[in-house]
This record gives sequence, C-alpha cells and structure tokens, in this order.
Amino acid sequence: MKSIIHLRTLALGVLLCGIASFSPASANDYEKPEKALQTTIEALIDALHADDQVLSYQSKREQIIAILNKDFSFDIIIQRALGRNWKKLDARQQDQVTGLITDLVLQAYVKELKDGPRPRIRYEAAKPLSSSKIEIASKVEVKGTKVNLSYRLANLRDRGWQVYDVLVEGVSMVANYRKQFDEHFQKKSASDLIVLLKDKLQGSE
Repeated sequence: MKSIIHLRTLALGVLLCGIASFSPASANDYEKPEKALQTTIEALIDALHADDQVLSYQSKREQIIAILNKDFSFDIIIQRALGRNWKKLDARQQDQVTGLITDLVLQAYVKELKDGPRPRIRYEAAKPLSSSKIEIASKVEVKGTKVNLSYRLANLRDRGWQVYDVLVEGVSMVANYRKQFDEHFQKKSASDLIVLLKDKLQGSE
C-alpha cells in the first residue's frame, strides 16, 4: 500500500491529465474534448503559478478546487481504481474515500509544483480507440523531468466525455492502483483504508 499513498506521480498524472467531464459531443468530434482539457489544465497552472506570492497554501488550494468543481470528476477514476472493492464500501465510506483521495492528490499536486517552474506541456492530436473512446497523449516537462502522459476518454451518454484512465509512461494508473487496492483488501477492511488515508493526509500537511 505504500505506493497508493505516495502521490507525487499520481498527482502529476491525474491533475495535469484532467480527470474531467466535458460537454457532450459527437464521438467523432475530438476538438471539443481536446480544447476543454487544455483550457482546464492551463487554468489550473495559472492559479498555481499566479504572481501573487502572498497567497497561502489554503488560498491556492481553494482556487484550484473552484476550477476543478466546474468540470472535474474524481469519482470515475477512484471507482475504477478500486474495482470490485468499491462495493465493499458502504455509501458513507465511498464518500469518505473519494474525499480523502481527492484531497491527498490535490495537496500533493500543490506542494509538488508550487515552488517550481511552470510545467511545459505539448499535446498530440487525439487518436480514436473505438467509436466512443479516444486517447490524447502529451509530453510534460517540469523541473527538468520529462514525462509521457496519455489520457483515455469515453463519450458517455449521460456525462459527456470522461477521462477513465491515465497512462504514465505507458503504465495504466487505474490498473496499477487497482492491484494495490486488491492487495489491501485481501487482509484489511474499508475502515482500515480510511484510517490509512486519514493518517497520510494528516502527515502530509
């Protein structure tokens, strides 16, 4: 479970790749999700690298959350990462786990990138995976490190375009974290996971 709660790579992959929902569009109309994704990412980076240096971490966090709340939806990735284990949580625990992981990712993102140079991102054109799924690759350079990030989106009938997986250097984040959650639930419970996440959140403040 160590890498589940070591969130620097996860934060970079998730928040720069956009776990987001976009306005519904034709499955063949890829310019809309591409543009929406890029616009949201740039807004996040603008908030993080604003010239006003007197803003506290909490203020930065609130600005970023305000941007995320417009379009972003963490629940899809979190549910996919938990896989079959999602049903082992009751409704209250599902809300708790979603909230804790969201806050951990956000906190790691802010702390990882707040004092460094602005990330440079180069996007590639969307490639179809099927009639209703696409993959958009990007190359991110931050603090001298280059990372290949690809995000996969599905055009869902009731929610529009949704990112359902993020690949970091070709490795599926959903598959990686699902394996670790599976290992956790072989010996431990949902309550144990919540305690673990709360301890990590408190320790990283």
